[in-house]
Amino acid sequence: MKEMSLRKRYVPFPNNHKLVPKLCTIIIIKSFLITFCLVASIYLISNAHLFKKYAYDTAAVTNKQENISKEEEETNISHILFGIGGSTKSWNNRSSYSELWWRPNVTRGFVWLDEIPQENEPWPETFPPYRVSEDTSTFKYTCWFGDRSAVRIARILKESFELGLNNVRWFVMGDDDTVFFTENLVTVLTKYDHNQMYYIGGISESVEINVLGSYSQAFGGGGIAISYPLAAELVKILDGCINRYHYLYASDQKIGSCVTEIGVSLTKEPGFHQ
Repeated sequence: MKEMSLRKRYVPFPNNHKLVPKLCTIIIIKSFLITFCLVASIYLISNAHLFKKYAYDTAAVTNKQENISKEEEETNISHILFGIGGSTKSWNNRSSYSELWWRPNVTRGFVWLDEIPQENEPWPETFPPYRVSEDTSTFKYTCWFGDRSAVRIARILKESFELGLNNVRWFVMGDDDTVFFTENLVTVLTKYDHNQMYYIGGISESVEINVLGSYSQAFGGGGIAISYPLAAELVKILDGCINRYHYLYASDQKIGSCVTEIGVSLTKEPGFHQ
């Protein structure tokens, strides 16, 4: 009896019918996983050249896109269209300011006048070419201490855009006594993506003017830069917007208020100053 009990104690596999199916299931799963890993390894090794080609093609596309982006970022003076607000009465005394920075056949843009200059006086080549603004007599302007020429000057952006000139990335507005350092201007604008909506400028040095503009509007006398995408949206609402803000004093206030309606805030650059 003692020998029999010892045999029962050391039986390696007890008489349990439920254990056998579990062991078989484990063996089958392990065999399947091993087979799958072997097949996958053989496939990857045999098709390694395809993955290398895909990686190469992806890298080539990425490099091509980066090169295109780099080319687009290289803004130069030819990508800027200047719109200078002037009048026939003020131009004779202020034209010398524009002659300081205007470079014939290099800079692009126009001085926008309220009427045609006298025909007996030839237009010097050292001046920016001129255009006559459209009639704005139907627009509302109710600022008692201002001048309704602000309406005409505010529309220079719209009239410049509607010329449909090619390869324009930035519209830069200024007065007829504004002096631009064009090389510096290009350097500043190159920092920004011209494919996005930007409203760039600086505030006035006058506290009174800044209070009127809530310190959030670019001062027109120091120059205002507007990217092409923003200009494209702005011209759609500009005329109606000018009428809505008929009580505002200056053209830069009207432009700033209309830009705010689109949802674009001022990007301040200290180089644009009074």
